[in-house]
Amino acid sequence: MKQRAELHLRSPLLFRCVALGLGLGMVAVCSLAMYAIWMDVLPVFGRLYRNAPVVETSFKAFFMIGVIPLTPIVVLAAIIGLFTGRKFDPPRASRLDRFQLRSFQVTLMAICIAAPVMIAVTTATLMIKDYRPCAQLRLSGSSGHMFWVNDDRVCFTPDAYINDHWPCKTVGDRQVCVQVDGHAPLSSQAAR
Repeated sequence: MKQRAELHLRSPLLFRCVALGLGLGMVAVCSLAMYAIWMDVLPVFGRLYRNAPVVETSFKAFFMIGVIPLTPIVVLAAIIGLFTGRKFDPPRASRLDRFQLRSFQVTLMAICIAAPVMIAVTTATLMIKDYRPCAQLRLSGSSGHMFWVNDDRVCFTPDAYINDHWPCKTVGDRQVCVQVDGHAPLSSQAAR
């Protein structure tokens, strides 16, 4: 019986190491989520604003917004666990308890409501602005990405991609690439 009781005791050092790892891991996950939003979500709206010939959407990236409101409470719980050696269990109706509850609620609303609404609004905006899906531009292995075009001339099967997924086609001995970011008028550029 004594051996069984000893098995249930946890090492304070191990608990603090796990808390530190959890806190650092959550900061890393939040950083990756913010990077995905910066690289995959925000450019969609810039390209829509500029009427770019191609808009690349990654609908999975929209769900990353749920990580951001969860990060502060997880990091706070990890810090408390690291310095006290005890699990984060705030008293009922305390400020920390309310903060924890609100963090979970906002995270759930971001994942279940905000992200699907943003996806629906983005898709509706693309359709209103006369964009059509173009499966030929899809990169190999990018099942979560979708390309939308407002000019049928840029919907082709590329031989290669350069820069920010600009599609390129080999014509004779030249490689012709289409600038799709909307910063310049629709034109073909010769790439070496």
